[in-house]
Amino acid sequence: MKSIAVFNNKGGVGKTTLLCNLSSFFQFKGKRVLVVDADPQCNASTYLLKEDDYLRILLDDKTTIYSIFQPVKEGRGYISKDSIPIHESFGFDVDLIVGDPKLSLLEDLLSQDWVSCKGGDSRGLRTTLILYDLLFKVKDDYDYVFFDVGPSLGAINRVVLMACDFFIMPMSTDIFSIQAISNIAESVRNWKSDFERGLSDYSAKEKCDFLIDGNRVAPKLSFLGYVLQQYVAKTVSGEVRPVKAYERIIEQVPERIKAELADLYDDSLSGSLLLGSIPNFNSLIPLSQMANKPIFKLSGSDGVVGAHFIKVKEFGEVIEQIANNVTSNIDCYDKLAR
Repeated sequence: MKSIAVFNNKGGVGKTTLLCNLSSFFQFKGKRVLVVDADPQCNASTYLLKEDDYLRILLDDKTTIYSIFQPVKEGRGYISKDSIPIHESFGFDVDLIVGDPKLSLLEDLLSQDWVSCKGGDSRGLRTTLILYDLLFKVKDDYDYVFFDVGPSLGAINRVVLMACDFFIMPMSTDIFSIQAISNIAESVRNWKSDFERGLSDYSAKEKCDFLIDGNRVAPKLSFLGYVLQQYVAKTVSGEVRPVKAYERIIEQVPERIKAELADLYDDSLSGSLLLGSIPNFNSLIPLSQMANKPIFKLSGSDGVVGAHFIKVKEFGEVIEQIANNVTSNIDCYDKLAR
């Protein structure tokens, strides 16, 4: 099983749209996929579920991601595997842990316990590893777990990223996305360093490793690649290319990635970090949101007409290329680990 966070602290980069469509495509290709909505804005949940179903879960069942954090908040340890609140998105065909706005109320707790985690305190380590424990419990049930997170560098996202194998960075083609790279690099680097120091200090004090279900814990987060989104394209000699203004921004990305993130990925991946480019698909996204279906599965009954059918097909080809590149880069990491 591989765990992947789709993460950028800059908002408006198409993060949730990418995550939901990519996860659904992997499921479409026969993989077992779980989406965890760890964004208090709950955009993934409202995209993957019909409104009535989401409100019922949020208000009546109360079986959301908050259920996972509740036992730790109350000092009762981790949630049991049979209590993990997993629901099904029928339009996207993936399993889902539903988001909850109340998750934002845990920022203070997670921040306080992060301080003690850095000092090697067992309570702080347990809190920080809550999603690490979740992943360990579902590792035999899924091939991929995708985390949707909010556009921040806060405590919730830190807990997500310290649990994950990889992160993917969606980027809009503007100068602010390029500037965000350095913020992300510095934060992730510091989080990993502090986490490693906390684990080391715990081992020194307790004369043993910190274990989750008998397994030694170690930070494993690596950069898997980036996806460029929302550029305006033109066709030149039969090839679809971004217009010049966007092209100048896009050309800066590889150099900035190498300068800021080089220690978070293996050199052998340096030529394959661009997972794909998604041009502006205009009205297909709201159609997908209203239908609660992935873009590549939209049909006439969902409001697709005329030339939009070609766009649906084009999006399917784009998301397939991204999925293939994600798989290829993960395979490279697996080979390096052998």
